[in-house]
Parts: sequence; structure tokens; C-alpha cells
Amino acid sequence: MLSEGDITEWTTGARQAAEDPAQIAVRNELAGFTADTFSRVGQELHAIGHLFGPDRVKGASPGGHGSDEIVAVSLLCRIAGELTSASKDLFADGRHYAAAALVRQMVEIEYLAWAFESRDKDAERWLRSTAEERRDFFAPAKLRQAANGKFRGKDYGYHCELGGHPVPGAFVLLRNDVAVSQLMLSDLLGHTGRIWDHLLDWSANNDWAVSIHKRREAMYTRYTAWKKEDKLTLLPPPP
Repeated sequence: MLSEGDITEWTTGARQAAEDPAQIAVRNELAGFTADTFSRVGQELHAIGHLFGPDRVKGASPGGHGSDEIVAVSLLCRIAGELTSASKDLFADGRHYAAAALVRQMVEIEYLAWAFESRDKDAERWLRSTAEERRDFFAPAKLRQAANGKFRGKDYGYHCELGGHPVPGAFVLLRNDVAVSQLMLSDLLGHTGRIWDHLLDWSANNDWAVSIHKRREAMYTRYTAWKKEDKLTLLPPPP
């Protein structure tokens, strides 16, 4: 168990890392690069998925797409790109509570990215689903249960408390504390990195996923550099 002195030292170190201008610049640059990558991948995959694939011919796609699987992944990428870009901008201009609410959405994107990569036909099922079906099969709690411990429910709970719902603890995000916003931005990048990993795994056996394949090296290089520079990545998860 950490002593009071250890906790003070840990807190001081975390704040110094959060407020360091060089590390802030690295986080912001990576967030912008990631947002652009997700958006471009999403746009390109949508064009491919709409035109190519067997679903339209079979009459299986309600939207008339060639591949509902690829279109589903493209939509997830475009949503992730917009959420990442907006979160970055909101943190930068001091609207930390609003940014934190978007970060919680990214946690749900991560769950879906895992499902699309891990569970057969989940991407198509999600794209074709009704609101009731999404509540039954794709709600965050349902996906955590299906993942058998991969995702901690308490982590999602932290995000709900820090921007997901209007709760008294929101005051932490309303103090215009740069350190708090940078901790959240670093956490966001952890989620975007894992989302990208799920997309890579999904794309491994998909010849149509060239949009992801051609950006693999650039994303790997950027995220490796970020992990070396951003000392907040060394922090353990909340208890």
C-alpha cells in the first residue's frame, strides 16, 4: 500500500507530466493526426463498402450497400474521427466537461470495435439493427459481459461520473485545470489506440480494407513516439 509520501510524489509527478508543454504538444498532435486518420479511413471504406460486395445483389442490405460489414466499420471510423477531433478542441479551449462527455462515447466506440473484430457478423448485425436490438445486443453492459472481463465496468463508470451524467463530481472538470484536461486527453488517446488495434485485427483478412493497411505504419510510428514522450501513459488504471 502506498504511503502518504508516495502518493504525494506520484501526484506531483503526474501533474508535472500533464502540464509539460512538450508533452501537451505531443498529445494534441497525435489527437489531430488520429482524428484525421479515422475520418479518412471511414470515408474511403464507405465508398468501397457501398460499391463492392455481395450484399446488394443478395438483397441483404437494407441500405443497398455492397458490404454492410465494411460500411459499418466505415461509420464507426467516421464517428470516432469526429469525436476525437471535437474532444481535442474542447479540451484545448477549456470546455473540459463537454470534452469528457465525448470521451465516454469513445469508450463505447472501443466496445463496438472489439465486437466487430471478435464476433462473427456483428458489424452487419449492428448496421441493420433496430433501436430495440441495439439495446438487447450492443448496449455497453451487454458488450462488456460478452467480452468476458476484457473491459472493466468500473472504468466505464468513471467516465459516466466524469462527464457522462450530470453529477456533483463534475466540479472537477469545471475548474479549468489544465492537468485534469490533459489526463483526460491522454486517456482518450489510450482508447483511440486500442480502437485502431481492433480495426487492424479486423482488417487482417479483409482485402478490401486497404485504407487501414496503408496507414498501419504511420499510426504505429506516431503511437510509439507518444508512449515514449507522454509520461501519463505510465500511470496505472484507477483502482
